[in-house]
This record gives sequence, C-alpha cells and structure tokens, in this order.
Amino acid sequence: MPGRRVVKIKKWVGEKLGWKSPNLHRALLALLIFAVITFILTVDFFPRRLGLEVGKPSPQTINAPRTIEFVDQERTEELRREAARNVEEVYKRDVTAITRVEEKIHGFFNAVRSVKQTYVPEASEETEEAVIQAQTNLLREKIERNFPDSFLRFCLTLFDSELAQLEKRTVEIASQVMAGNITEQALSAKREDLRRIAGQLNLDREEIDVVATVGSSFLEANYSYDAGQTEKLREEAASKVKDYTVRKVKGETIVREGEIVTEEQAKILKALGLLEERIDLGKTIGIIFLVLLALVALGIYLHEFRPDVFASPRLILLLGIILISVILMGKAIASSPLLPSHLIPLAAVAMLTTILFGPKLGVVMVLVVGLLTGQIVRNDLQYLTVAIFSGLFAVYLVHRIRHRSDLARAGIWISLVLALLCFATGLMVEVRLLEVLKDAAWGLVSGVSSAVITAGVLPFFELGFGITTDMRLIELSNPNHPLLRELMMKAPGTYSHSVMVANLAEAAAEAVGANPVLVRVAAYYHDIGKIKRPLFFVENQAGGENPHDHTNPNLSYLIVTAHVKEGVDMARKYKLPEEIIDIIQEHHGTSLVTYFYHRAKDMGGKDEISEGGFRYTGRKPRSKGAVLIMLADSVEAAARTVTNPSPNRLEQLARKIIHTKLDDGQLDESNLTLSDLEKVAKAFAHVLASIHHARLEYPESGVVQLKRRAITRGNPDK
Repeated sequence: MPGRRVVKIKKWVGEKLGWKSPNLHRALLALLIFAVITFILTVDFFPRRLGLEVGKPSPQTINAPRTIEFVDQERTEELRREAARNVEEVYKRDVTAITRVEEKIHGFFNAVRSVKQTYVPEASEETEEAVIQAQTNLLREKIERNFPDSFLRFCLTLFDSELAQLEKRTVEIASQVMAGNITEQALSAKREDLRRIAGQLNLDREEIDVVATVGSSFLEANYSYDAGQTEKLREEAASKVKDYTVRKVKGETIVREGEIVTEEQAKILKALGLLEERIDLGKTIGIIFLVLLALVALGIYLHEFRPDVFASPRLILLLGIILISVILMGKAIASSPLLPSHLIPLAAVAMLTTILFGPKLGVVMVLVVGLLTGQIVRNDLQYLTVAIFSGLFAVYLVHRIRHRSDLARAGIWISLVLALLCFATGLMVEVRLLEVLKDAAWGLVSGVSSAVITAGVLPFFELGFGITTDMRLIELSNPNHPLLRELMMKAPGTYSHSVMVANLAEAAAEAVGANPVLVRVAAYYHDIGKIKRPLFFVENQAGGENPHDHTNPNLSYLIVTAHVKEGVDMARKYKLPEEIIDIIQEHHGTSLVTYFYHRAKDMGGKDEISEGGFRYTGRKPRSKGAVLIMLADSVEAAARTVTNPSPNRLEQLARKIIHTKLDDGQLDESNLTLSDLEKVAKAFAHVLASIHHARLEYPESGVVQLKRRAITRGNPDK
C-alpha cells in the first residue's frame, strides 16, 4: 500500500509539475514576467556614478531625464531658522512697577518719621550720640536697605516738613524717570538719569543726595523680556515658511559641462537617482511588493473570471508581452528629455486588451498598467489621472468595435479625450498657458500613436497567438471570402442552409450569453466540407436524382460523414481560427446518421447492424457555440419538413430535437444548463416563426417544393 501511494504521488506531481504541465508553464511565465517588470522598474535604484563632486567642475552636461519635484529639507529648515531669528524679542510693561516704587519711597520716609518718634530705652541715660546710633540701627532694620550710616543719620536730623518736601520730590522724579520703558539692562543708566534730574533741584547738596539716593535705590525695571511670547511668535513665523520645493522640468539643464557643482545641484541629481552610491533598498523592496501584488491581483481576476485565459500559458504570455512592452516604452519615454510622460501608450494597452480579451479585462489591465507605469514617473498625479481616465475611455470606445477601419475613428476620439484631460490637469499644475496647451497637443499625439500601435500589432497578436477577434470574424463573414464564394457557387443549397443556421444560432447565442458574432460566422463555415461532393446532400439536388438511391448505405454513410473531416482540412488550409475549426469538427458530435442506419437495417436482413458503424466520429461539442450550431443545424433541417408551421408547432419541434440530442448524450461535455436550453428553444421558435410566416404567403415557392421533397425523402440528418 505505501508503495502504491508513493507511485500515485509521483504521478500527481508529474502531471501537475512535470515539464509538459501547463501549471509549471504558467508558474514559470508568471515568474519571468515578475522578474522582468521588477528589473525595469528598479534599475534606477542601483548605484550610478557620474563622476561629480561638489565644488569641482562637472565633466559633462546633465539634463533632467524626467520632471521631478521634491522638498529640500535642509534649505527649508534654514529658511525657518532665519524667519525665527527675524522675529524681535517681545517685552511687556509692568504697569504696577511705578506703584511699588512709590510705595517703597513712602515707606522709607514713613520709617524715618517713625524712628524719630520712637523712644529708645537702651539709650535713655546715655549721650545724644548713643541715641542717634540706636535710632540709626533701628531705621536700618525697618528699611532693609544698605544705606550708609551717615546718610541715615542725616535723614533722622531732618524736620518733618523737610522730610515731606523731599518725599514729594523723590516720588515726582521717580515717576518722571519711570514714565519710559526701563529694562534690567537699562536700569543703571536710568538711575544715573534720576541722579542727574535730582541734581537740578533747588535744594541743598545733602537734600539732593537724599532724593537721588532714595529714588535710585528703589527704582526698578518696568519693561521685562517675555520669553514665552517671544518663542511662540518665533515658532509661528517658522511654521508659516512653506517647504522649499525644488522642481526641474524634464529636459531642463541641471549642470553644464565645466560648471562648478553646487550643493543644490548635487541634491537634485541625488533626487533623480543619478548620484546614488548604494542601492536604495527601501524603494527596491517597495517596488518588488507592488509588482507582486499587482500581478497576484491580475492572476486572481483571471482565475475567477477568465479561467480560459488563466488556463492558457499562450495567452498569459501575450498579456505579459503587453505589460512588459508598455513599461519598456514608458521607461524610454521617461528617459528622453524631449518627450513627456503623456506619450506612454496606456490607451493602446486598453484598446488591445479590450479587443483581444474583452472590456472587463481591459479595465483591469488599465488599472494594473497605470499603477506600474506610475512608478516610472514617481507617481505623478497628473500622469496617473490622464493615463487611467484615458484608458477607461479607450475601453469604452473599442468594446463594440467590429471593423478595423473603426480604429481610426476610435483613435480620433481618444486623442480628443487625452487632449482634454491633459489640458484640464495642466491647468492645475502649470502656471503658463503655453505649457498647458503644449500638454494638450501631446495628448493629441498620444491618442493617435495609441491607435496606430493598436492597428499595427493587432494582426500579429491575432495570428501569432491564435486569438479570434470580432474584427477578424467580421472579415470572415464577407461573402467574397474564397471559401464562402466557392460554397455559394458549388453548393448553393448548403450555403442557403448555412445562412439559416446562422440566423438561428445567433439568436440562441444572444439568449444564453455566447458570442453571437463567432456563432454566426462559424455557422457560415460549418458545412464547407460539402463542397467536395455537393450533390450527395439533399439541399443541393434541386429536384434532381438522389445518388444515394443507388449507393450502398455504408458507402453513403462514409460520403456524408466525410464532410466533417474535409471541412476541417479546408478550414486549416485557409487558416480559419481554431474556434471555427473546433465547431466544424464538433457540430455533429457522435450523432447517429439515422436515415442510412435504418436503410442498412432494412437491407441487412438477419445481419445485426450496429449503431456505432453509423455515427459521426468527431468530438462531442464542448463550447456553447458548437452546441448551438449542432442544434440549429438539426432544427433547421427538420423545420423544412413541417407542414402548416405555427409558432407553437415550431417551438415543440425545437424542444423535441434538443431533448433528442440531450438523451443521445451529445450535450454531455457542454456547459449549457437546462435553463439555457429552454432559452435556446424559444429563440429558435421565434426565428423559425418569422421565417415560415413569410414563406406561407408564397405557397408555390421553391422553398415549399424543397419541403415537400424533404417530406417524401425523409430527413437523413445529413
């Protein structure tokens, strides 16, 4: 048992991850696409030395490879410090200072009066000198100022009237001096001013000294430095300084050959990644994760909503080529000083993807490519806005395109949209109208170039990757196509029948969500194999002899069923799309050729006739288109045998044939539901009713004759 389990595991690993495994092919392709895109986007982050040094001549002229805008932090901080330094210091005036000074002056003279009137016990029996000294000491204690004893003694000798006069003069002079602003630094000078003013009084020298000494002693600053307010104003001034932004337009000269390289020029070159001395690890890791997430998101979308693309390494390779090509073009455009980023052909990506894969995948690719190419221009908001909106418009303009000539008209509209977008976004970032108009002109060029690129590479993608677009199908529907012309000439009945089948199948395709263009065109070609032997098919006999009447049923079976293989061979010879070839190969599945089977049984006598010997040997239909054409083929042939067709009878006929095919197992490999088959029956009935109603007005027409012939001969199911 363990051995068998190991063998099974090895077999599973071989199937899933072997060299021929689609899973391995998809994984390797995804890894390759991821590596190439990551390298393109991160190559600028690797060290590149230009041989420049600040303060030395530049060996070459260097122009900005792209438009860049960045904040010079050092210059910004310098400007903010300068703005703060320019703010003057804030001082505040203390309006209570003059009051305090006056109170202190009054307090001094009141203390002198108080001490003069105070009795000193210790000195009561001593000399007058002792009394005066005791009063002097007491006065010193009261005034808390270090005045000389001689000064205090003189004050104590003054009469009260003299004290009152000196007190008044001292307060007046102090008030006069303090009328102005006095800082701590200017206090000494103001005291000298007070002494000078006091010296001009009409008083004795000793009295002038009292006024000057008392006044200058109690004088104080009334204008002090406000550190908090000053710092606040300086911070406000610094905060109002905007970031110093350096902007260099693509192609603008940064430094000329022989010019001395400055610090500012070196900063610009570093911002452009031209003076990096080491790998910018942060940006590199960021790009790696961004690319990884973008590709994973794209892969999830394909797995969930486009499993046909996800399952095909060939189509994944095509998407990778589109992605890598536009990123390379974007890199080349961004590196040219003469070309703006608006020329990156994201609109071409939108047009190609929408035409090749449909509008939903077109929108997803616009977002993915916009995100990735945005890294080339450093996420320039103007580019991202123009690119994504123009891409979405391009998806809308081409999602129903049917003719290659329509690409020119779509290109014109895309050009106008791009010009308008460039003009609108240019007004937001450019000051000069001339630059805005130049952007709009580049938008026109970008739209035209995108249409040219799309028209140029689309045929190569169609043929090289086997993709059938609606435009290719419309071209194949032209009656002048060699195969259709030959079918019309050699097998006109089959051609008419194919047109009828196309009408039925197209209506059913619209009802169940299949591609109606593919189904119609495939119906035109589904019976081209009948060109080889047209008279062996009843619709081409036009009332003539039926060669099957004289042919062995086994041989008739081989002749009739051979038209499938011969049709496939002719389709390959004329390089028809694989989708149409598959429908040709599958449109009969393994159905029983009933007419010849029963005829062989009638002629076989007792011999056992196997159904397997009279069945088509092709594949059972797998796609919706193949199933619809199988059903439409049988319904159209049977409808020709219905007498007095009414909508109800035609709908019953359609249901009967669908159930017959279902019971026969012909629909086992298709993904049509019973609900879809009900819609198909109603669509068939509606088309048949409109056709046969018109025919009832012409009872003697050739169509009615063909009906009668089919009734008399039976329906061999071709």
